[in-house]
Amino acid sequence: MTNKNNCVWNDPYSSFSQLNMGDAFFKNLLVRIINSFSKPIRTRYDGHESVEFPIVTFFNALVGNSQNAGTNILNRKLKSIFGIESSEPSEVGRIIPHPSQIRNYSTRFSMEEVNETFSVLSQEILLHLFEQGAIPKQIKMAFDFHKELYYGKEKTPYIHGIKPENGTSKAFIWHTCCLILKGRGLQIGSMMVKRGDDTGVFIKKMIEFLESLGFVIELTAMDKEYYQKDIFKYLDKKEIRYIVPVRESKKLRKMKEAALRNPKKRVQTYAMRDKYVKGKGYTHHKFKAAFYGKKGLNFGRLRAQYRKNKRPLGEILKDIFVLATNSLITSPSLEKKYYFYKTRKEYGSRWIIETSYRDCNPFLMYTTSKDPNVRNLYFIVSLLLYDLWVLANLLLHKTQYWKAKEPKVFFKEDLKNTLVVALEYFLKSGKWSKTFCRTKEIKAKRCILI
Repeated sequence: MTNKNNCVWNDPYSSFSQLNMGDAFFKNLLVRIINSFSKPIRTRYDGHESVEFPIVTFFNALVGNSQNAGTNILNRKLKSIFGIESSEPSEVGRIIPHPSQIRNYSTRFSMEEVNETFSVLSQEILLHLFEQGAIPKQIKMAFDFHKELYYGKEKTPYIHGIKPENGTSKAFIWHTCCLILKGRGLQIGSMMVKRGDDTGVFIKKMIEFLESLGFVIELTAMDKEYYQKDIFKYLDKKEIRYIVPVRESKKLRKMKEAALRNPKKRVQTYAMRDKYVKGKGYTHHKFKAAFYGKKGLNFGRLRAQYRKNKRPLGEILKDIFVLATNSLITSPSLEKKYYFYKTRKEYGSRWIIETSYRDCNPFLMYTTSKDPNVRNLYFIVSLLLYDLWVLANLLLHKTQYWKAKEPKVFFKEDLKNTLVVALEYFLKSGKWSKTFCRTKEIKAKRCILI
């Protein structure tokens, strides 16, 4: 494997063996990621010295190269103090840091800096995919709230109260934005949620970001947390279609009953109360509400159960799924039913952002840190690694997108070798050193990685 060939890895079973990424991929994308998370040399207050290479640190930890904990670290340290040669090689191609160094370094990245870096890197990835013909100019977006459970005392405004789950009622929450591409989701934006923040800010930021790159937004499929009139008005002004579940209310309950009684009421106009105008009363923002049976349930069967009084009304109403949209849809009939059911199908593509979190798990480095900046940085890095996996799949199967996704268990092995190539480019720029010493004592004996 060399720097100059167009194949990342010559192994025929590798996910990358058929990719024609070339030098531009390493210099403009992977090296850009490494460089974006680099910080200068630093001397700590206690006299310890370290040469920090954060993205190398994270990659090593995430792909399973992090140090053994406990007695192995202690034994290695004792050997270094007494001058005993360590059985571990002292010169390796990649740095293997101690977990405490990872946490210590990550605190130096502010949340705003990391989020901005992610946006810049997302721009690089999107433009690269567009040039390769892997994504179209007209795109579909998905927005979601993602939570990571938190065990500890509530000390920052970034910790939110949630319904009790797995022994805790607290969590960190992120706004996330995903591009829906041929059955795969590409994460392009993230922002940790602070209590009291305006939810619509993230929506506007991501839409303006994509429009600045020349993309045309065809659809935004959103989580029910984004069910807000200000967001709807903004998307209407931009002439962007949206689909979002309607929140439960007494008004919606009556509309559900009307849909059960009359088939022509499967689509109704929902008027959401807006601003108060003196002398005229409240104005209303209007959109279409479409009524469906929940997954696996036929709405006609629910209507029959309602007519024959076979089930309690409350249970039947819970099985009705309602979507809000500004699309021009009507109640389904033999002549006009395509757009009605297409709306449900299009919203179904939003679930890909939910599955993307599960796909990110193999790349997520777990921590007990209470610092939201650390939590945010770890989450962003996992999204970047997930995006590289999606990128490989899109480029490998862009003409046969129905093929199965490359297994992450093999991809992680490929990723290690891919990163080595990118790091070699980074090494030649003179920004990297193979020594990584925590204390002067160990440095005097030999640089042992502990």
